[in-house]
Amino acid sequence: MLLKKGEVVTVVSGIFESYSREGPFVATQDFDLDTFVAKAVSAVTEAWEVTGVLWEVPRMLVVQGFLAELPCRRIHLGALGDVELTEGKKDL
Repeated sequence: MLLKKGEVVTVVSGIFESYSREGPFVATQDFDLDTFVAKAVSAVTEAWEVTGVLWEVPRMLVVQGFLAELPCRRIHLGALGDVELTEGKKDL
């Protein structure tokens, strides 16, 4: 999957309790996300370690200069049938 410089993306992985959504980010250069993720995942030896690596990919992309985080408001509407509007900021 090729990302082009200037594209705005969010990065999502997992399901249920291991669901992670990070971003928004802007790509600072053209790059191949498949290659980046394949290299990161190749460092693990156990299947259960993959989830942890995938959670780290957004931070790694920012640290290595492929993505820059865009400022935004994070608003949570609620969960499990309860409406509870909250706002927060998640740091990478």
